[in-house]
Amino acid sequence: WFKTDFFKWVDSPKCDRCNGDTTSKGMLVPTQQEQLDGAGRVEGYACSKCNVEVRFPRYHAKPAKLLETRRGRCGEWANCFVLCCRSLGFDTRHVLDWTDHVWSEVWSDAEGRWLHVDPGEVVDKPLVY
Repeated sequence: WFKTDFFKWVDSPKCDRCNGDTTSKGMLVPTQQEQLDGAGRVEGYACSKCNVEVRFPRYHAKPAKLLETRRGRCGEWANCFVLCCRSLGFDTRHVLDWTDHVWSEVWSDAEGRWLHVDPGEVVDKPLVY
């Protein structure tokens, strides 16, 4: 459910105006509202059809914002997944590797160990990378 229906993977965002494909134009300064919503950085894109600027805020500081946007990459997926798990009372943690990939781990009382949970990939396959 989380991977297939709830959250959407975004490599480069679609244009807000015409739904066209976009091309990266580098980093932008977050607006005041983006900062208040938890975006520490914003990726900038240009639409290939209408050339409008498209902003892709990376909401890492306030994962509750991700319940609204429901889109992102591994960091957003892990942050939102951890938020959902913690709201259900599960002990969770984030894992960041040297390639800048982020995933989650959930403590299992039944197993007596941390279970690898990559919400965008697989469950309990920590050597998949």
